[in-house]
Amino acid sequence: MSSEISLTRLIDPKRIAVIGASNSKGKVGEIIFKRLLDSRRRLYPVNPKEIVISGIKVFPNIEALPNDIDLAVITISAKASVGAVESCAKKNIPFAIIVAGGFGEVGEEGKKLEEQLKTISQESGIRLLGPNSLGIFLPDENIDTIFVEHGDRALDPGGQVACIVQSGSVGVEALGYASNTGFGMRAFIGLGNKCDLDEIEFLKYFGNEDKTNCVTFYLESIENGREFLEIARDIAKNKPVVVLKAGRTATAISAVSSHTGKLAGSDNIISGAFKQYGIQRVYDDEEFCDASKVLSMLPAALGNRVAILTAAGGYGVIATDYVEKHDQRATLKMAELSSTTKQKILDATFPFSACNNPVDITASADDNMFKKSLEALVNDDGVDIVICIAFFAPPGITENLIDIVARVIEDSNTPVIVFTKYGPFTNSSLRNFFLAKVPGFPAIGRTVRAARFLVERAEIERKLNSDNQG
Repeated sequence: MSSEISLTRLIDPKRIAVIGASNSKGKVGEIIFKRLLDSRRRLYPVNPKEIVISGIKVFPNIEALPNDIDLAVITISAKASVGAVESCAKKNIPFAIIVAGGFGEVGEEGKKLEEQLKTISQESGIRLLGPNSLGIFLPDENIDTIFVEHGDRALDPGGQVACIVQSGSVGVEALGYASNTGFGMRAFIGLGNKCDLDEIEFLKYFGNEDKTNCVTFYLESIENGREFLEIARDIAKNKPVVVLKAGRTATAISAVSSHTGKLAGSDNIISGAFKQYGIQRVYDDEEFCDASKVLSMLPAALGNRVAILTAAGGYGVIATDYVEKHDQRATLKMAELSSTTKQKILDATFPFSACNNPVDITASADDNMFKKSLEALVNDDGVDIVICIAFFAPPGITENLIDIVARVIEDSNTPVIVFTKYGPFTNSSLRNFFLAKVPGFPAIGRTVRAARFLVERAEIERKLNSDNQG
């Protein structure tokens, strides 16, 4: 289903009922209720076997709830969930999240239960997320229905990436890992089996809200492909739409069917359609997180000319190889630096600095030399992107370099992407760069690929705006 609806009472609920809330440690209803205690929302636990949970009065059944509930989180078994949804519908609760598995993904009996959920939704108007869904997680609001362990404490507030995932495990593991080096998430949505709410509703919602500047999906199947593509094209004119579409091979497509109970489409057709409609396709969980990160933090590149700044010459050479390597995503080339830029760098550093791009100011450089060199590069009209190889091993370079790079980025329209390694401190250094609003990565290949995402995004903007004018 993809009718025009408001998801506000799902994404920003004020009153949440937890069906199956429990005092029994380790139960799904106990974990979710405890997580929601931090949400600053009014909670209504429902369980006929409990009286009080965490000091909050428990309701014996759904019928006893007040009439103004925004969202029901249903944490009981698959078979019992169907009756709970029916009761929620009669109570005029507009949204329900069904956490339980055991539906269309497990066979005929499960499919029958899922069909019952669809019928209840269609006949009553209650909107369902799931079943087999981890639900929602909004870090800024402390709204979290994810019962499995995830990177919730590491994900950073103020993020602008909306992640909508069909597989909860892919989403939470990828994002949890990404959060080690800094990842700003606006919202996580676990679609589950998509018996009602699907990717289209969330594409519309997050594509049009101000708090989100990048919408990303992990999908195994797309229910209404044409509609999804057309809406994505409209959204992509203003903000990136990134999709990790799994099920590329015949065997994987079969696995999609067993995982979700649904069929997936031809991969070649999907790739061509994504490109035509301005969707940036990624191919694994690392690309999923890296694309989301860089596209949410930096503007599209104005061109494809890359300058490399390093105090470690070998990494400059490796980075150059990556830049000049052919890649279907987007072509990059090494920028030709102006004589003025080269002179500025020489004046700020050493007579033996290599200034022809990659720029190697050597391990004798200090923070100020790095600053002056970076400023010269971002102000060169022949440079569209700067890859900054920031190492802290040279004695003259300190962690003040993080603030230095951040200030240069703040004062420039030229995207700057950092590659850094610092032994066991690599993750914390990258996280500090992220907190200073500087996107960074722990590998040269990922850093250069991030630059390609920015060039690809620029090409999409030009194409979609040109199509619009035509």
